[in-house]
Amino acid sequence: MESNKKANPSSRDLISTLPDDVLCIILSFLTTKEAALLTQVLSKRWSNLLHLVPILDFDDSLLLNRKMGRGQTKVFMEFVESVLFARDKNSSPVRKASFKLSHLDLHERFVRVPLWVNKVMDLGASELCLTFGGESGDLKYVSFVLLYCDLESKALVNLRIGRVYLIHHDGTFPDAVSQTLTTLFLDSVEFTYFKPGFEAILSAFPNLQNLRVHESNKWYYWDGSVSSPTLKRFVYRRDDDTSGPKPCVTFDTPGLVCLEYSDVVADKYENLRLDSLVEARLDLLLTAGQIMRKNAQDNVGFVPGDVSTLFKGIRHVKILSLSPDALDTLYYRGGEIPVFNNLISLSLGSDRPHGSPYIFKKLLPSFLLKAPNLQTLIIKGLGHYVKKGWEVGWHLRLSLDDMYDALSSSGVKVLQINGYEGTGEEVSHMERFLGTLPHLEMVRVTHKGVDDGERRRLVNDLLCLPRASPKCKVQVMKESA
Repeated sequence: MESNKKANPSSRDLISTLPDDVLCIILSFLTTKEAALLTQVLSKRWSNLLHLVPILDFDDSLLLNRKMGRGQTKVFMEFVESVLFARDKNSSPVRKASFKLSHLDLHERFVRVPLWVNKVMDLGASELCLTFGGESGDLKYVSFVLLYCDLESKALVNLRIGRVYLIHHDGTFPDAVSQTLTTLFLDSVEFTYFKPGFEAILSAFPNLQNLRVHESNKWYYWDGSVSSPTLKRFVYRRDDDTSGPKPCVTFDTPGLVCLEYSDVVADKYENLRLDSLVEARLDLLLTAGQIMRKNAQDNVGFVPGDVSTLFKGIRHVKILSLSPDALDTLYYRGGEIPVFNNLISLSLGSDRPHGSPYIFKKLLPSFLLKAPNLQTLIIKGLGHYVKKGWEVGWHLRLSLDDMYDALSSSGVKVLQINGYEGTGEEVSHMERFLGTLPHLEMVRVTHKGVDDGERRRLVNDLLCLPRASPKCKVQVMKESA
């Protein structure tokens, strides 16, 4: 009987027989608190593995007994330090460390957190995430002062910090604190400290290649200037227009390959060195005053908010994505669209459709004519742009003829329609697209249909439409959640 039990594979703890490095990878998918609890309740085989896990994730919002209040916070801090300071950098280096802190008071943050960061740097971490939050939403409650010198490292490659003040201890430009850092994400971070643009950051991290900046909830500190010979990707997103437009935006970035820029339109754009730019994604919001001054008299003088210089600066891109607000901005304050000789992929619209159908249909023909090598056209939210009721007057209806004339001379090979619903208006315009584009090879349609019957209906409707290109194929896919 006993021999049968030993021979039964299902009775063995097969997971515990795996090598330590494999078990550590498994534990890395858990928070450090969860991993600690797991290693305590399992066999002795697991007892020392916590000190070998290469990924540490500390989150004080996961306090197990909130009724303990400050006592539980003390337990959390002691747990963090028991894990960090029990490690030896020679035997158990840390690859990634994450701190999500919402419940530590200011004194605890200023005393404990720098020690934790310094220890993680000593352990050779290549990735660090340090973010602060709070249920109250009070900015003074969620703030923390982080010194550049705390980030001194010879191994750090990827850094994300949120809701902190990043400064040098004496207010001067910091020396290089990490030559290895290539990726930086600033999520609601004050970083200028009486210095313009990103000069202090680029001085501290001279080899930075990817910079992402998210500003929101009154955390607005970028003045609009960025100058770097090493930067390859720059992402800037601002959530609202409460602080108004920037006086001037400059991109002195000759090596920049990808630009994602979401902001209120600046008063002006200049010193745009974007010679290497391949991809641009623009989401530009006009203020009411900037829209009203589109048709200002010539004798008015300087009218802020002109984006023609910006579009000329990005005219060499291969991939261009414009939100509905960016289309409105281009129409009101862009002047004539420049020639995009290198453009092969154009995306217009948004997954949350809005904006003017008239402006969309007015600008689409211009883009088709000004992009002679365009191969892929992506339209997001076609149903919004073709819905009935927007045509006010015969002069607006003329833009449809312009659009289809431009389609007939276009070399577009791939047409992708996102958010397709199969309404009568959409089917009618798909008929014009398929029947007019002479070089079309593939039509991709994504929809939100809930069942296979809905998908079959959409496919059948599209397959019945006449096509100008005999090579054209139709593919219908359900949108991912």
